[in-house]
Amino acid sequence: MAKNVLLEIGTEEIPSSYIAPALEQMQKFATDMLNNAGLNFSGIKTYSTPRRLVLIINDVAEKSEDKTQEFNGPSVKAGKDANGNWTQAVIGFSSKLNIKPEQLLIKETEKGQYFHYVKQIKGVKTETLLSEILPCLIQKIYFPKTMVWESSCLKFARPVRTIVAMFGDKVIKFSLAGGSIKSSNKTTGLHTLTSKPVIITRADDYKNILQNNCVLVDQEERRKKIIFSINEAADTISSKAVLDDELVDEVNQLVEFPTAVLCKFEEKYLKLPPEVLITCLKKKQKCFAIKDANGKLTNYFIGIRNGKSENQHIVREGYEKVVAARLSDSEFFYENDIKKTTESSLERLKGLIFQKEIGTVYEKLLRIKALANFINEESHLSCDPQKINKVIDLSKTDLVSEMVFEYPELQGIMGRIYSDAAGEPFDISQAVEQHYYPLSASGALPQSKLAAVVSLADKLDTLTADFAIGLEPSGSADPYGLRRMSIGMIRMIRDFIPEADIEKMIDTALYNMPEKIKNMDTFKTAKERFEKFLWNRIENIYENEGFKPDEVKCVIIPCQKNGIKNIGDIKIKLEALQSLRKEASFESITTIFKRATNILNQAKKQKLQIPEKVNVSLLQEEAEKKLYEKYSLTDQELISLIETKNYSEAISKLNDIKPFLDLFFEKVMVMCEDENLKLNRISLINFITDRFNSFVSLSSLQ
Repeated sequence: MAKNVLLEIGTEEIPSSYIAPALEQMQKFATDMLNNAGLNFSGIKTYSTPRRLVLIINDVAEKSEDKTQEFNGPSVKAGKDANGNWTQAVIGFSSKLNIKPEQLLIKETEKGQYFHYVKQIKGVKTETLLSEILPCLIQKIYFPKTMVWESSCLKFARPVRTIVAMFGDKVIKFSLAGGSIKSSNKTTGLHTLTSKPVIITRADDYKNILQNNCVLVDQEERRKKIIFSINEAADTISSKAVLDDELVDEVNQLVEFPTAVLCKFEEKYLKLPPEVLITCLKKKQKCFAIKDANGKLTNYFIGIRNGKSENQHIVREGYEKVVAARLSDSEFFYENDIKKTTESSLERLKGLIFQKEIGTVYEKLLRIKALANFINEESHLSCDPQKINKVIDLSKTDLVSEMVFEYPELQGIMGRIYSDAAGEPFDISQAVEQHYYPLSASGALPQSKLAAVVSLADKLDTLTADFAIGLEPSGSADPYGLRRMSIGMIRMIRDFIPEADIEKMIDTALYNMPEKIKNMDTFKTAKERFEKFLWNRIENIYENEGFKPDEVKCVIIPCQKNGIKNIGDIKIKLEALQSLRKEASFESITTIFKRATNILNQAKKQKLQIPEKVNVSLLQEEAEKKLYEKYSLTDQELISLIETKNYSEAISKLNDIKPFLDLFFEKVMVMCEDENLKLNRISLINFITDRFNSFVSLSSLQ
């Protein structure tokens, strides 16, 4: 009869960021190991708390499946010697199988008759297999950092204190750490309530038994309880909590039995910016801020305690005391920061290193100014140069503020807040914050051209500088987030200046680099490496937007020949191509285009000198004359369509010339013996394909 398997690894508190990856590994290892052992099961579930990692395997068979194993031995011809005795080869083969030679079977094969044996292997009891599988599984779990706490040097994220291992109501016996940790049916309840062992009678009852001992082992149920408790507490004062998913997830892995505690702080702290209040509560105490019915922050907050809803007043006093101290610190930081002038902050930036080879943040600001004003003028963004320079002066000043030193995640936000406090116009303050946008590869873009031009200059300066000194990403490693940064830059260019000449922008950024960087060997190839990197990011962007890889290559290849510019056209071409690809005639068009391309490639391999222009006097066959006449007219139309970016209609022009191409390939021998005729016909093909290849490489389609 199938039964459930339970494995609980009881530990000291594991860092919350370690838990989800560990559960994924446990599920994978268990699946692989059970399948390899031939144990049937219906499913696997994983659970966790800060002090336990749990694996439940449903409906595990009582033993592994019976199986047969075939063994092939020596040939029958080599089975006996001249005297009719078994040869050593047969004796050795049968002894390995623990049988007599007479028990061997004979099997017919393509090479003749061979000795053969089929061994029946009976299934092994599940308890026996699990006693080997489970300890192996535990020791295979990887953590970024591990601890050693006893003499056998067993490594785990935190010291292991208990192991519960059961198959139904039976304990799976094994030990770890030289026998100092033994599996049993004993676990612990909520550690703040009691240290008395909790007995698990059956694997099926595990969750209920723990819940009765103040442990919600199911992280999803625990998360729901956290949210419900927070909302319930906020409802008592007719308000709503600021529910931050990231904070909810973190708290969920910090408690085993969550209970909300409604607390408050002095109203004087409400004069602090809301972002500061929320961040202080979140980062320092893992607490949730509360807003009133009008969406304004109140002086209430909610903490999540680990335990029953008793002695709440004591817990509340503890929360309020610590939060008051933290808010007092934040008030001190804020009041000090708003007294500082822009000039004094800029002076401090002269001593703040951006990167040791690249220089200080202040030096970076000077480069950003030059680059941002170049982009503004070159791309006709029409932003006020004085405003650009003002935003750049203010953009990094919060990096030397006390608040950002304490809460780095507030960089940019505090820049905007301090700009507001200094009386700067809204567009300046907004751009100071949003020059960091997008904060992720798919994050929100800046809302104004002013913010966008500063953001572009900042990101391009960082990217080109890093490539200039050889700090580009390699493989999966990207410690400086350059992939994310470049995707954000490309998205901004596409939205704000789609016709921009990015190559000129790169040249300007590299020109602005310090002389010591220009003298480095890595600087010489920086532009080439960086442009290749950007093209890869552009491909990734469009593939992630749903275009097929071959469609993206079809459009990107012609673009690469002209340098990185007009990237706004890429999506227009892709949408046209994607739409036309659905038409029934499209496949036959691409087939004949590929045939033409193959002939040109063959000519290049033979190093033939293809004439730049078609010699009309050498057109002898009627089919080639008609093709030339038709395409000469079509080419003028194509030029006009490409200039007006009507790419859908331009690609469709292949339909007009397809019958003439078909006839040409049917009636005309391109690679004929007459060298002049051959070269002229290749020139005709090149004349036709060249125009299309200027905006789409149809031969790249699969």
